[in-house]
Amino acid sequence: MDNSIEIKSFEPIVDQNSTIIILGTMPGNESIGKEQYYAHEDNLFWDIIFRVCKPDWRMDDIVTTDYDTKKRLLLTNHIALWDVLQFCNRKGNLDKNIRNQIHNDFDSFFREFQSIKTVFFNGKKAEQFFGDYSAEIFNSLKFIPLYSTSPSNTVNSFYILKQWMQIREYINI
Repeated sequence: MDNSIEIKSFEPIVDQNSTIIILGTMPGNESIGKEQYYAHEDNLFWDIIFRVCKPDWRMDDIVTTDYDTKKRLLLTNHIALWDVLQFCNRKGNLDKNIRNQIHNDFDSFFREFQSIKTVFFNGKKAEQFFGDYSAEIFNSLKFIPLYSTSPSNTVNSFYILKQWMQIREYINI
């Protein structure tokens, strides 16, 4: 018996000034419940993004700011955020359990937000699912995979942070 549930992605966080986008796969259950990207307290995403975007951020400070502040940080640094998938069925939180996926409309998205030139993937699964999708418009984009910030990722968090720091090269800090 398949007891997976249908999940819908959030709208993107983006504006016309965005020059890069970070793509995840699909929000987890806690994110869905709070209606916020990366809401699980053990997900490293926001802690890493603050350290990437704010060089003076104290390394021992945990990010507890409100969601609007987090979204503003992204947009102030010309970073968009979205998921590769628009809909899917999934049992639990793990991307390996995703079935019946439908991609977001990236043709329309990249035509509307032409200032985006670099795509970062938050994890291998996001990159793999995006790889299922192809369009000619992608020829002008640069694609960079990153370690997943998910709590299920067993890679050392310092390695993850170090790899994510390359985003600084694209946001002109």
